[in-house]
Amino acid sequence: MNNKWCKLLWLFSMIYLWLIGVPALGQTPSPKALGYHQVAANEQMALALLIERIREGVAANDPYLYLNALAEDYHEAPLAQAADAEVLQKNGDHALAKARELNGRAAFLQAALRREPAGRARREARLETSNVSYEKDLAFCTLRVRDAGGVLARSELRFQHRDGHWQLVQAEGLSYLPAFFASSAAEQLTKTIAEGFSVLAGVSAPSSKTFLAQPISREYQINTLSRSVTAEKLQRRLFSMSHGSALFAQVQERTQSPYVIANYVQFITDPAWNRIVYGDYQRWIKAYDAKDTGVALQRPTGIVTDQRGFVYVADTGNRRVLILQLAGAAHDLSLVYRGVIGQDELLQPVELAWDDRGTIFDKNDDLLWVGDAGNATLSAYRIDDELNSRLVHYHHEDWRNLSGLALGRFEGRSDGHIYLADAGTRRIYRLYFDGETIAVLNTYQGKAEMTPGALASDHWGNVYLTDTAMRKIQKFSPALNSLAVLATDDTSFQPLRFNPLFGSVILADGRQLWSGYDQAFLLENWTEQSGGRRYELGIEFQLKQARLSPELSELQLDGVLTDNGHLTIEVVSAKSNESMAALAASWQNAGELSMIWDRRRSNGEMIAPGHYKLRQALQSTYNKPPSVEESSIFYLPLYYYEDCGASAAHDVHLIRGRRLSENNAPEQTVVTDAQEVIYRFGDLRPGVSYEARARYVSYFGVVEQAFYADENELHAPVNVGREAFTSGWLEIPSEAVRDGRVQLRIVKTGGAGQASVAELWLREANYDGTSAPIFENELTQIPQTFTLEQNYPNPFNPQTTITFGLPQDYQGHVSLRIYDMMGKLVRELINENRDPGRYRVVWDGLDQSGRRLASGLYLYQLRAGGFSTARKLILMK
Repeated sequence: MNNKWCKLLWLFSMIYLWLIGVPALGQTPSPKALGYHQVAANEQMALALLIERIREGVAANDPYLYLNALAEDYHEAPLAQAADAEVLQKNGDHALAKARELNGRAAFLQAALRREPAGRARREARLETSNVSYEKDLAFCTLRVRDAGGVLARSELRFQHRDGHWQLVQAEGLSYLPAFFASSAAEQLTKTIAEGFSVLAGVSAPSSKTFLAQPISREYQINTLSRSVTAEKLQRRLFSMSHGSALFAQVQERTQSPYVIANYVQFITDPAWNRIVYGDYQRWIKAYDAKDTGVALQRPTGIVTDQRGFVYVADTGNRRVLILQLAGAAHDLSLVYRGVIGQDELLQPVELAWDDRGTIFDKNDDLLWVGDAGNATLSAYRIDDELNSRLVHYHHEDWRNLSGLALGRFEGRSDGHIYLADAGTRRIYRLYFDGETIAVLNTYQGKAEMTPGALASDHWGNVYLTDTAMRKIQKFSPALNSLAVLATDDTSFQPLRFNPLFGSVILADGRQLWSGYDQAFLLENWTEQSGGRRYELGIEFQLKQARLSPELSELQLDGVLTDNGHLTIEVVSAKSNESMAALAASWQNAGELSMIWDRRRSNGEMIAPGHYKLRQALQSTYNKPPSVEESSIFYLPLYYYEDCGASAAHDVHLIRGRRLSENNAPEQTVVTDAQEVIYRFGDLRPGVSYEARARYVSYFGVVEQAFYADENELHAPVNVGREAFTSGWLEIPSEAVRDGRVQLRIVKTGGAGQASVAELWLREANYDGTSAPIFENELTQIPQTFTLEQNYPNPFNPQTTITFGLPQDYQGHVSLRIYDMMGKLVRELINENRDPGRYRVVWDGLDQSGRRLASGLYLYQLRAGGFSTARKLILMK
C-alpha cells in the first residue's frame, strides 16, 4: 500500500490530531506541529479559577465542589468576622464558633453540611473576593459576605503551591459562610430580572463557538470519516461496529535531535468483530482479539487508558475487564496481556473510568471504576496490586440501565466526583467518593425523548453527555448545569462518544505534566455517512438578556460562559467607540454568570443617556489567541444619581454649593449654600417626560426650603433638620427641558440653616423600554446625489444598519420608513428636517410599539423632497 493510502488508513485513528499538513512518514510531530493546544501552565490562572470554584461552592452551599481543593492537613480557625450572630445561634453552636477549630477535610465537610440559612434578609447577600497576594509559594485571599447593610462575614484564605498545584491549607470560618445565603436566592434573581426592561436581545445561535468542527484532513478534503470514505480511498473496511474509543498520548521534549519523541496511540473497540483496532501516528496499525489469553474477546465495549500506557477493556461478553499494556519499541508498540479484573464479580461491564485520585503520576492509589449494566452497579478496583481487589461496590435503587461513566476533574486531576448516566431513568447522577463511601449529590433529569449514553470530562471537569436518541452532545458544568449543545439537522450525524483529548508531557528538565487539550474526537455509528468527526473545544459567552432595573439605575447582564476562561465585558459608546466601564475582567469557571452595572464610568461618573454596545474579550485557558466581539447597539435612557457632597466624580453636575461630610454614608454627605444649591443637567430630549427626587438633611439648624426645576416649583417649602426627608418622584414641566437642559435648585425660603441636599435623582419618566430613539451616526462625506444603500448585514438578526445620503443642494424634510410586503407601515425611523450629509441609522427589528417583528421580507423607503426610493431587507431569526 502506498504512502498516501497509509496516511488515509490512519486518519480514523488519529482524528484527534490531524490538522493542516502531514509530517514525513515515520516522524512523530510535536503538539504544536499538530495544531492542538494544551492548557496554559499559568499558576495565577489556576489559582484564580480555584478561588472562583470555592466562591461558587460557598454561594451554592455545595462544599463538594471544592472539597478536593482542601489540603489533607487543612486547618480552619474561627470566623474572622461575623456581624450577624443570629446565623451561628440558629445553627446551635454560636459559642463554639468563637473557639472551635477544624482539622482535615472530613471535619470541614461535616461542619459545612450542618449549616442552614438563617438571619435577616439574606436574599440580597453576595460573596466577594479580594485581590490575591503572593509570598513565595503561598497565596492569600479574602472572601466577604456582604448585603446592603455591609459586611456580614469575612474569611481569610491561605493557599500553598504543592506538588504542582494550589491547595487550600488554612481558612477562617469557611464552613460557616454558606449559612449567610438563603436557598431562594435564585428565585430573587429571577424576580429582579422579570421586573426590568429588556434593552438587548440574547444570542440567536447558541453553542456556535463552543464546538468548532474541524476537518479530518484538509489535504484530502475529508470532513467525516465513514464506511463509504474508507471503501473509496482504502478499498477495505476498518470496522463492523465501532463502540468505544481511547487515546494514549505521550510527548517527550529533548534538548537535542530528535527534539520530540512522541507516541499517539488510538484505540477503537469493535464488538461485532470482537477486536480492538489500534495504532500509532502514520507508523503502524494493528488489531488485538485476546486469543493469546485463551479466552478471545466477546463484545468489547468500554475502553480507557491511564498515563502509564495501561489499557483497560470492558470485555462485556466474558463478564470481565482486561488489563493490557503497550510494550515494545516506541516505533512498534503492541498490546500485551497483563491480567483480568472482576472475573467472578461482574455481569455486564460496559463503561470504564480511570481514577488517579488526584495524584496523576503516583500509581499506588489509582482506581478503575466499572459500570455494570447487568446489575446496575458501580464498582471500583485497586489497580496498584496484583490482586486488583474490589474496593467499592455501589448500587442505587433507581438505577436501571447504566450507559455512561466519567470522572470529575480540576486541572486535569480527579477531584472525587463521579458522573454516571442511566438510560433507564434518563438521568445523570453526580456522585462523590471520599475514599470510603459514595454520596449522591444531585441529578440531571432528561426529557422523555432523551437517551443518555456515554459521558466524558475535560481538563476543568466540564461534563459531556452523548444523547443517542436526540443525536446531540450536551455540555454541563461540574454541578450539572447546562452549558451548551452540539446538534445539527444533518441526519448523518450519529454520535456515540465525545472524548476530549488528554496527554502527558515529559519536559527536557525531567518534569512531567498532565493536561487536557482543546481537541475532541466524536465517535459515531459506523455507517456509509458517519463514523468519526473532529472538534476543537471553544469558548463563548452567550448573553441571554440585558435588563435595565425598574428605577433605570442598574443594568443587569445574564448569560452562560461555556468554558473556563478569562472574560472581559466593557460598555462602549456606539458613537465614539470609547470604553465607558468594565463589567467583568477576571478568570471564570464555566457556568451561569450575572453581573450588575451601576451605570457609572470607570472614574465613578454616571454615563450620559445614549446608545451603547457591549464589547467582550474571551481568553481560553488553552494557549490560543483571545477573541473580541461586540453586541448589537442598545439605548440607555437618562438616569442621574448625585451623592451630594461626596467626591466630584459622584457629584459631577454641581455648579453652586459647598460640599460637607460627616462620613462616607450618602445621607451624611451634603451640599449647602446660604441661598440655593444648583445642579445643572444636559442631554435631555424635548418631547420626553422627566422626573426628579431629592433627599434632604441639614446639619446647621432647621431650614425651610423648596425644590425647583429652573423657575418651576416642584414641591412647596418643607422644614428640614437632622432627620432625613425624601421627596417622591416629581414631574418636571415640559417647558423646563425644552432646550435640552434643566437646572435643579434647592432654594432656602426661611429658617436658620442653609439650603441643604444629601442626594439627588433625575430620570426619564414613564420609560417602558419601547421609546428608545433610533441610533444615528452622521458621516463626514457629503454625497453628490441622493443615495440609499443596501442594509448591512442582510439577512440580519437582531439589528441592521441603513445608510443614506443627502446631496449638498438639499436641506429639508426626510423620512425613512419600514413596510411589510403588504404595504403596511411597521416602523418610522426618521421623520424630520435634515442637513446635507451621509447618515447611518440602526434598526433593531422592532415595530412602532416595541414588539419584535416576525422573520420575513420587508421594504425600507427613503423620501426627501421629490426623491423617493426603496430597497428590500430580510429579518431572519
